Amino acid sequence: MTIQEIIDTLNTTFQKLDDAGVDDATKRDLHILILQLERELETAAFDPLKDVDSVTVADTSQLKILSQQVQQEIDNEKARVQLVQKLMSTAKIALRAAGVGVPA
Repeated sequence: MTIQEIIDTLNTTFQKLDDAGVDDATKRDLHILILQLERELETAAFDPLKDVDSVTVADTSQLKILSQQVQQEIDNEKARVQLVQKLMSTAKIALRAAGVGVPA
């Protein structure tokens, strides 16, 4: 996996979180990481042999699997939200039928 592929995977995951309306510290941390990686990639383009001796090989094989798991959790969260909304709607209908004043 190339550095650009890693950045692309992280960007895709960030976009999925953004599209799902997730706005928390982990999403912001992911965005910061993406920006830092992009800046490092630009810097490395000017001096590609810099720090060659200190390169650490990382296992990136799990990135795509983890990205898919994030998507699954987003889907699960959407399903949970829809279920709670349906529950609330049903409860409001029942309460109104019983004569209880419930805001719309």
